[in-house]
Amino acid sequence: MSQLASQRIEEMLEALRCPRCQGRLSVDREDSLRDEGSLECRKCAEQFPLVNGIPRLLLSPLREALMGGGKASGNDARQVATAESFGFEWSRFSEMYSEWENNFREYMRPHKPEFFQGKRVLDAGCGSGRHAYYAATYGADVWAVDLGPAVEVARRNTAARDNVHVVQADLYQLPFETESFDFIYSIGVLHHLPDPEAAFRNLLRFLKPGGEIQIYLYWKPENQPLKRSLLTAVTAMRQVTTRLPHKVTYALSYPAACVAFGFFVWPYQVLSRIPGLGRVAERIPMKQYAHYPFRVCVNDQLDRFSAPIENRYTKQEVEAWLQRAGLEASGVRANYGWCAWGRKSARVSGEVARGHASVARV
Repeated sequence: MSQLASQRIEEMLEALRCPRCQGRLSVDREDSLRDEGSLECRKCAEQFPLVNGIPRLLLSPLREALMGGGKASGNDARQVATAESFGFEWSRFSEMYSEWENNFREYMRPHKPEFFQGKRVLDAGCGSGRHAYYAATYGADVWAVDLGPAVEVARRNTAARDNVHVVQADLYQLPFETESFDFIYSIGVLHHLPDPEAAFRNLLRFLKPGGEIQIYLYWKPENQPLKRSLLTAVTAMRQVTTRLPHKVTYALSYPAACVAFGFFVWPYQVLSRIPGLGRVAERIPMKQYAHYPFRVCVNDQLDRFSAPIENRYTKQEVEAWLQRAGLEASGVRANYGWCAWGRKSARVSGEVARGHASVARV
């Protein structure tokens, strides 16, 4: 068992780089056998913890704030609070439902399952690891990254997949060689960062020329009075709920989910079965939860009311991201939010890639 763990860590070190200077990392032989210890950059001598077989490649002050009881300030503090919120969330909602496979395929459209075969993929903000699990199932070599304690859940949920590698890291300071991934996806993550577009542009630095990226962002309802009113109410409630202890918000998420089912999900299920009322049913908010277990709705209410950072976008704003990034074959479609994709030009040079780095940290 320890020999297998050692081999796995050594394989990871071949791909990982110091997030500060891009230097190669090394690990003491005994540390790799124990799955615990520290990694050291051969170039700048920066050291990083190896805990439970997961490289913790964070720079200060995020490292101290998330792992050592230190404190961060400004945007770092908000980012830490958001990461801790999601760490709590995924520790309570770690289930791997069979419905997640279709969920993954829907988020990845227009990319089909066969697209993943043989590709080196970055899951940027892996959460519970459910997307990484299916990307690996379809044949990708997946590097699953998250900022906070959710990495522990992701590692457990992907343990059966040898082609998933879980790393704790910051999307603004990624521990990989630039232009080293065939495909990068970030589903439901960027809108929870202090500067989402800067993080998006930074991800592109790690995409090979000709590689593709897929993201999902919360939408800002337009010409939808009911949804806009609901969002206004939720936003007002968030001024209180994001300041509550996680356990309190978790408890409140159950009645919130009951309200969602009572007012929207069950009426949708009834109306969708009545001839001639299908169009009325399709306009009902939150109808998507009719296709998932009740706890998925509870999970999303906790997400909605607990995460300190939340940004929302119109379709035009998301299209502008893709245009400013110079992506080819790009598109945006609705999926209870915005799914957006594009291809990095094969003509992109190292100079352009370095230019993206100028917006990589807020």
